[in-house]
Amino acid sequence: MTKEDKQIFIIKVIIGILSVITVSLIICQFTIEKNTTEFSLKGDEKVVLEVGVDEYVEEGFTAKSNGKLINDKVTIKNNVNTKKVGNYVVLYNLKINYLNVDKTLVRKVYVKDTKKPDLTINSDREINLYLGDEFEYPTYAALDDYDGDITNKVKVKSNIDLTKEGTYEINYIVNDSSNNEVTDKIVVNIQEKRKNPYISVSISNQTLYYYEYGELVLTSPVVTGINNGTPTGTFRVLNKARSVTLKGEDYESFVNYWIAFKGSSYGLHDASWRSSFGGNIYKYNGSHGCVNMPYYKVQQLYNMVEIGTPVYISY
Repeated sequence: MTKEDKQIFIIKVIIGILSVITVSLIICQFTIEKNTTEFSLKGDEKVVLEVGVDEYVEEGFTAKSNGKLINDKVTIKNNVNTKKVGNYVVLYNLKINYLNVDKTLVRKVYVKDTKKPDLTINSDREINLYLGDEFEYPTYAALDDYDGDITNKVKVKSNIDLTKEGTYEINYIVNDSSNNEVTDKIVVNIQEKRKNPYISVSISNQTLYYYEYGELVLTSPVVTGINNGTPTGTFRVLNKARSVTLKGEDYESFVNYWIAFKGSSYGLHDASWRSSFGGNIYKYNGSHGCVNMPYYKVQQLYNMVEIGTPVYISY
């Protein structure tokens, strides 16, 4: 074989090898194109739920191989607990050994408590006191949909000074375990007695006293509730009315003058069905809880007092 023949042979061998490589590459590229996979989530990748309210709804996924659905090749791991605050994940794994496919998708689920607790203060929003009055801080309660009773977490701050005139505040604040915060407050006004009128009722003496500017203006015998049915404490005149019919479970009574001091059930009023007042009547024939007064006495009082006038009832 001549030198030229050897060169031609070598060239042919090289061309043959290149042809084989080219064909292999084409086949490999065709195989890769034919074995393409698609794997994606449906819906949002991040989901926020309200604890104890929202339920987790699986929105699903799409898995395809060469355009054909292969959802059955996907396994799902879900640790979501909608009854407990926390961060959770849902894992989706697509694994096909013969195609050498192993892919994982993640959906993040956040279960949160965004609702504020309910804070209840057992008191009027504004309290009027006189210097020297005794004051008992109102009771309160705090309930949370997630944490339950969190009354012991309520913080109370007050700047009240019962020895000085002024306007003070009692501030309440409570946070649940998710740091949802609720605040509330009560305003307390403290004044000297001589500056304002007030009504005082002594149950033991069965007597009502009405003062203006520190001076006793009116006294009246009364009949209070049987079996201590008249509430004691610090109240105020809530409303006044004429010609009212009082109704209860076992009574219906017309009164000419009505001066309410606690809700719509307790007040000062005339009692035409009584021939006498004071003494020990309240022990055996007392009222249902109101303070009964002679007609002409409650008439005088009605014309003197204003809504907001403090009412002190004590034993």
